[in-house]
Formats: sequence, structure tokens, C-alpha cells
Amino acid sequence: MDILLTPTGLRGLASFGGLFLFMAIENLSPFRKRVDPIFRHYGVNLLIAGANAAIVGIAFGGAVIAYARFLEARGIGLLHLFPVPLGWNIVLSLLFLDFVTDLWHMAYHRWPLLWRLHRVHHTDRDLDVTSASRFHLGEVSVSILLRMGAMTLWGPASISIVIFEGVLLFAAQFQHSNFKIPEPFEPALRILFVTPDMHRVHHSDIPGETNSNYSTIFSFWDRLIGTYRMAPQERIVIGLKEYPNREDRTFLKLIAMPFGRRCSSAVTESGPTISLEGRV
Repeated sequence: MDILLTPTGLRGLASFGGLFLFMAIENLSPFRKRVDPIFRHYGVNLLIAGANAAIVGIAFGGAVIAYARFLEARGIGLLHLFPVPLGWNIVLSLLFLDFVTDLWHMAYHRWPLLWRLHRVHHTDRDLDVTSASRFHLGEVSVSILLRMGAMTLWGPASISIVIFEGVLLFAAQFQHSNFKIPEPFEPALRILFVTPDMHRVHHSDIPGETNSNYSTIFSFWDRLIGTYRMAPQERIVIGLKEYPNREDRTFLKLIAMPFGRRCSSAVTESGPTISLEGRV
């Protein structure tokens, strides 16, 4: 039982707990009809997730948490220069790291080299809980290094990082899930948190919608920086128009995708057009 109380154990609980919870909900009451066969879809996404977990575990292991403890022990970061109680450290760190994640997500869409990595995630034609783990190894590795850089600047307590990692993963699984939150609960929830409806717009094959709704945990970042957008859910087509065929989205082709043909036109858009449709 002690292993479950470690950062790795807690993250594992969040990962598998969220996976099985949302998988059960979306299969009992699916919102969208599937494009690809379910077991093929699960197989590709979970194979990517498993490969990433194995390789990243070897390369980084508990490096993020260990680095947080290193910074904590040496008093490095803004929260050590301006100390706050632990509760506020957790809250402020959650907000700061989520905002940094939002900006970094935007960078993946705006910079062609980063989009080559991130488009692997957007080629998924069936958005469900397993899509939350469909990220290229290169993107996962770069994101870990970015997080460590943000931690150096901010100086969060190590427990704040453990909580952020778990909440981030659970939020990603929730927002990718294929179920519909009924009215009036969905708009009310979307005031504060990213919902599946909101994130589904981000996975639209229309570039102006792909380049919107970058938030992961808190939805208000998109409103603050002007990248918030909603659209009628029934007309959204998930994926990238450049990759409509299943044979273009096999495990091996997804791994090789960053080194292939030029990036999707989504990244060349000047930015999303802000819409008030569905705005809360």
C-alpha cells in the first residue's frame, strides 16, 4: 500500500482511475458515433501511451518530483522569495502551471516545428478518454522539460507538483471523453473548467477552431487571452483533413509523422476568430 502514497503511485491511480471511469461512462452513453473500430482506436492510443510511459519512465523517472524537491531544498523560485502558506502554494502553483501549459499548448499550434509533434494528437478521428494519452514521445519529452523550467521560475512545493500532475491528467481524460453533459450543467461547469464540449471544438478539422480553446484545467484562460470559441457540437468533424484514411494513422506512421510531409494548414492560420456563440 505504501507505493500508492508515492508521487508515481498517486499518478498511476489518477491515470487508471480516470481511464476506467470515463471509459465506462462514454461507452454506456456515447455522444458521437465512432469513425474507426473501437478496438483499433483503443489499440493505437493505448500502445502510444504505453510506449511513452515505458520510455519516459526510463529517461526521466521521477525527475519532475525530484527536481521540485531540489528547488524546494535550495529555496529557488518566486514562491521562496515571497513565501506563502502551503495551501496558497498549492492553489497558486495550480493556477500558474495551468496557465503556462495553456501558453505552451498555443505554441504547439503556432510554431511549425512544434506542430509537427502535436499534430499526432490531432489526427485522432474519434475523441474519447484514450485520446488524452495520444501524444508523440517528442512532445511528451519537450513538455516535461518545459514544466521543469516553469518550476525553476515559480518554485512550487513538491506536493503542489504531485497535485498538479494528477489534476492535469484527470482533466485531460475528462475533456477528451465522448459523452455529453446535459444542460444547464455543461455551460455552468464551463465557466470555470474545460468541458468535453469546449475541448471538442479544439479538435475540429476547421483551422480557426483547431486554433482555439487551448486550456486544460481552467477554461477562463482562453477568455482572458481571447482564444475562447464554441460551435454547434453536431456539426463538428474531429481530426485533421490531411489524414482522413485509417492507413495514414497507424501506430508506426504516427511515430514517423513529425518527420514526414509539411505541417497541416491549421498552424498557418493567423489565429482564431473569436465567436460569442455559446459563450457563457
